[in-house]
Amino acid sequence: MSIKVFDNILLEDTFVLSWHQDADILTFQVLASLLQSHPDASVPAAGEWACYKPGIIEFSNVSSVRGLLPQESVVYTTDPDGSVDYGTIDGLAQTGRGEYRIIGDFGVVTVAAHNISLALAAA
Repeated sequence: MSIKVFDNILLEDTFVLSWHQDADILTFQVLASLLQSHPDASVPAAGEWACYKPGIIEFSNVSSVRGLLPQESVVYTTDPDGSVDYGTIDGLAQTGRGEYRIIGDFGVVTVAAHNISLALAAA
């Protein structure tokens, strides 16, 4: 099942900057790749082919997380500007009622959660 909040986001070009799990929340800090059809998209910056905006993917009311690797065990990339990322999101889907699967270098992760949201940073 597709997830409406990710319409007009190119997940395969969205970079994962970090992740954190609390008692009932799982968050991924990302650099989201917005398609030009996204309402918050702007003209890509010089040297970039897409509009990128920082954001947070949040799974809330989480009851279980399976397959998430510890951040310190995942190989990261350091960009020329010194920023670090952990690759892109290879897949994100709702697999059942209240269950999501998110795939990337951080693992093949199954999350049982009440909700998923994406909050982009203000321009």
